Amino acid sequence: MIILIIIFFILIALADFPALIKYKKWYEFTVLSVFFLCAFVLAILQWRGISIPSPTKGAVFIIQDVLHLKYS
Repeated sequence: MIILIIIFFILIALADFPALIKYKKWYEFTVLSVFFLCAFVLAILQWRGISIPSPTKGAVFIIQDVLHLKYS
């Protein structure tokens, strides 16, 4: 399974990154690389069976506890 994940991400990278490098879009390359790396790490964690926390809980924490915004 890990081999399939790696092959899948390599194929996506080969489809997306060369054009960004060719046209020297370094900012877009950097942003895509960060998102790509995050997605790869999440895929590996999920494959290993590690529980990934919900991003909704983090958003609720920021909205309610940090920004002190409440709704009725």
